[in-house]
Amino acid sequence: MMPRLKLIYHILFFLTFLLFSPLYAQELNDSTSFSQKYFNNNALSFGLDKQLNTYLFTNFIKYGLAADNFFFGARENFNSTIVNTSSKNIKDEHNLYMIGEYKIAPQVTTGLTLNNIIFSDDRSTQLNKTSLLTSLLFIQYRPISNISITPFGGLSNNQQLNQTDKGFMYGSDININSLMISDFELNSQLKFQNEDISPRKNMLRNLSANLTNIFEDSFINTISTSFFEQRKDFYFTADPTTALEYGITNNIQSRTETNYLIQNRFRSVPTANGFNVDLLGSFYWRTIDRNTRYISLNNNNSPNYDTQINEFKLDFTGGLDYRSKSFFSSFKFSYSQYEEKHAAKKIEGVDYIVFSDRDKLEFKKNNQAETATISFISNWLISDDENLIFSIFHRKLQYDTPSLDNFDDRDELLSIGRIGYERKINPSLKMSFNLEGSLNKIVYILSERSSNNNLRRFLKFSTAGYYTAGNFVSLNSAEVSANYTTFDYEYLNPSLRSYSFRQFILRDSSSYKITGRIKFLLTGYIKLSEQGDFNWNAFSERPARYLDEKLIEPKIGYHTENLTLNWGIRYFNLAIFNVNTQNEKVKTSEYRSIGPVSEIKYKLGSKIDLSFYGWYEFVTGDNVKREIPNVIFKLSCFL
Repeated sequence: MMPRLKLIYHILFFLTFLLFSPLYAQELNDSTSFSQKYFNNNALSFGLDKQLNTYLFTNFIKYGLAADNFFFGARENFNSTIVNTSSKNIKDEHNLYMIGEYKIAPQVTTGLTLNNIIFSDDRSTQLNKTSLLTSLLFIQYRPISNISITPFGGLSNNQQLNQTDKGFMYGSDININSLMISDFELNSQLKFQNEDISPRKNMLRNLSANLTNIFEDSFINTISTSFFEQRKDFYFTADPTTALEYGITNNIQSRTETNYLIQNRFRSVPTANGFNVDLLGSFYWRTIDRNTRYISLNNNNSPNYDTQINEFKLDFTGGLDYRSKSFFSSFKFSYSQYEEKHAAKKIEGVDYIVFSDRDKLEFKKNNQAETATISFISNWLISDDENLIFSIFHRKLQYDTPSLDNFDDRDELLSIGRIGYERKINPSLKMSFNLEGSLNKIVYILSERSSNNNLRRFLKFSTAGYYTAGNFVSLNSAEVSANYTTFDYEYLNPSLRSYSFRQFILRDSSSYKITGRIKFLLTGYIKLSEQGDFNWNAFSERPARYLDEKLIEPKIGYHTENLTLNWGIRYFNLAIFNVNTQNEKVKTSEYRSIGPVSEIKYKLGSKIDLSFYGWYEFVTGDNVKREIPNVIFKLSCFL
């Protein structure tokens, strides 16, 4: 826990920040379930993605129809994943939402909604099959254009663990959009919802508000607050002792989450001097209560016991930007404190020793963290043909755990720097160069984990070129990178060894226009990787593993304004080598595939988009021969 004096100091600092800093608005998410805006554009899409042994089917439909005082909307989303290995697994997710409404007066609208959600997984899990079906009748009243009040009520049918519960759902939505009160703009949302599906009860309370003031035509000041509370009751299989004692098959667990947020934000409107300021401060609290309906006092080994989690977070962030015709720079900083507390709840009749053991397990999860970051980025347009980019980032993390049984206390420093240069050499050639590096130091405070203290150094240089001449276009890039990870106490633990990982990548994407509509296309890459044991002091390496990866796709394409057809060959090879004591590479495995590849893209105006990419693999390597079809297909219609 933070010392009381330290907490008071931060509260005073934050209040000062609120009183003397102009702030910027937080955007609200629309929580209402009765809005027509989700059906602004009619759309239909279908997708199939088959790679190796995994099949993914997707289907999405959105349709809205408005006529005079009547509106109808429907939205459906279906995803199915099939993994066909030694045992087939099928997982389906389906969500259907429909709304129909009729305006009976200029300020009054009535309607009906239907929502059907189904989740199914043929694996043996606790919640491998669930469904929710709700139908609601609502009346929406708009006393003025900025305010809507929508009471609703209806029926709910909820299934979990083959047990179906039915009951009533009722509540109300209130929305206030851009309501001017003197010099302030108010945006607010309130949602109240109860679902009584005895023996379970679910509820939702959501209140959020933004109060915005623009003054001196240059500053925006917004205070944001929100309250969110949600309770969900879930079934889980009761343990034998509890099931026998209460005569039940499924037990019930209630999870109640409560959130509070107070936030103040400032952003100045960019002015002629080019400067822009952005500041934010916030307090955030969250409580999670987990309560079990039926608890047997005769089963001390049951893993289901009640707990509570309390979280607190304090954030300060800010930034200063400067922009001119040829120069842009941005400086940002942030500081946050986070505290998380876990506790077991006392249950009457449970042995104190049992409760104490469980409370210690929860106390072990307690943690608190402080994080501070600073970053700077600049972009200098030296001339119309030259651009220089520079950025730097630094973060410090201090992570503490109060439990003597938790050894994860650590400090972490991360620094990242980058410099890039772009130049247009001539009308046909553009080049870019990029150098970046990082240092990441992790220090575990306690001796039990201090052997994992390490320093990771990373360096990468990359270059890219774009060349065009007549009918020939080529985009190429190359990069070399090195990652050196060293452990502070590897001499004390033989299982820990400092290591290096080096990599070279060369990519190419080129095309040549043979005629007005026919092109020759070539894409591919070469990736060479090396991993080995490393000694930083001597800067010497003993290679241990090599990877050699190649991909090449030559294709012939036919292109029109709305149609693209490409056919070719796809070749992929991955070879893995180990290094023996004589420093010789020994191939341990190889994966090689070759086969035809096809690509189709069709666009009919702004209404229909169709894309197909497929390849057939003849796979060899490691004494294995097999054939694998792969397909990625998507059809989208905008009506």
